[in-house]
Amino acid sequence: MLKTIILLTDTVQQQPPLANLLREHNRGLTFCSALRASDLSAIEADVLGEARLVSFAADVAVPEKFLLRLGYGAYKFYVAPTQYPGLPPAPDECDEDPRCYSVIAQSMMIWPDFKKVVGLETVTIPDGTVAAERERMVFSRLAYLFWQMSGMIAGEATDLPGIIESSESRRPALAMMN
Repeated sequence: MLKTIILLTDTVQQQPPLANLLREHNRGLTFCSALRASDLSAIEADVLGEARLVSFAADVAVPEKFLLRLGYGAYKFYVAPTQYPGLPPAPDECDEDPRCYSVIAQSMMIWPDFKKVVGLETVTIPDGTVAAERERMVFSRLAYLFWQMSGMIAGEATDLPGIIESSESRRPALAMMN
């Protein structure tokens, strides 16, 4: 049974609102806070078998041994610029100021072929938006994606359903291409 959510965040101020939101869906949850990999290693091993790790806007490498001990998996919520996916940027586009971002919720696995995207949104920034406003817009969408998925995160499922799975090796059928 899922008993603990380990919240790995960029700042300590992000943790209470995230925990409160998850607690609305599962009142029996307890929470562990982490800001660094060293915080994760301080969590007692007997807690991990009934725990899920949720990384929210944190750029922390989670040790493989830690991921293997989690009974309910690990998921990260993050943002990545997606200007012209698969194509080189246009000559007038600057890499330091992208206009399009992906807000992603993804499983954390030690085997890259088994990672899957469980939530995805795209944010397009209007021309002329200042950096602080762009950051606020993107972070708001990341928080919204977390809010949308909070029921699943706080739920008993050991594996959240993927919307994009990297392990799919099935070739598309002709009917799928139409």
